Amino acid sequence: MTKRLKAATTRFPTPIVPSDLSEEAKIEAIARHFKEIMRVLGLDLSDPSLQQTPERVAKMYVQEVFQGLSLEAFPEISFFKEEMSKSEYQGVVVTKCGFTSFCEHHFVPMIGTAYVGYLPHGQVIGLSKISRIVRYFAARPQLQERLSAQIADCLATLLGHDDVAVSIYAQHTCVIARGTKDESGFTTTSYSRGAFLEQPEMKREFYTLIDQMVEQEKKG
Repeated sequence: MTKRLKAATTRFPTPIVPSDLSEEAKIEAIARHFKEIMRVLGLDLSDPSLQQTPERVAKMYVQEVFQGLSLEAFPEISFFKEEMSKSEYQGVVVTKCGFTSFCEHHFVPMIGTAYVGYLPHGQVIGLSKISRIVRYFAARPQLQERLSAQIADCLATLLGHDDVAVSIYAQHTCVIARGTKDESGFTTTSYSRGAFLEQPEMKREFYTLIDQMVEQEKKG
């Protein structure tokens, strides 16, 4: 297994079954089935506002919100050598990334922020690349706990070491729109490896940096 494929699949795989269908065939099949769902719900499919909805949903699923189900969509990752040597700098690098994913239990959005930290050990990943990694794994039916672990495991594979940590803060539409209908509810998950798991001071530094980022945002 290549490093890129290992990074894309991780040790916490999403339950994906390989498909031989082309993108066009997937869109056609999903549109057909979604049209039937709308019909069962009693919607008037002859209404101009609803006529194209099945196709819109199908294209959105295949080309956008579930694009992360395709291994081919995994982003190209570039590295930069640190200007400072490992002996001079051993600080934590933390990147913040907003994302939208879909809860796999109800297929409605969860919207959140991922804080991704790692020790460079001589190389850093481009900031935009970390955001692409987060959004790649978010672009599929997900569990927040699995999303945290997938991002961390992917990053550890790419960096070649375990000194990584991920903390995710998200709001789930399935909690807002159904059940308790709690609009104020948020869920936090985290996944730590290496130094962030074994060394309390590293974990404290990671969360201190997150707190500083949050405070800076509040100040505007």
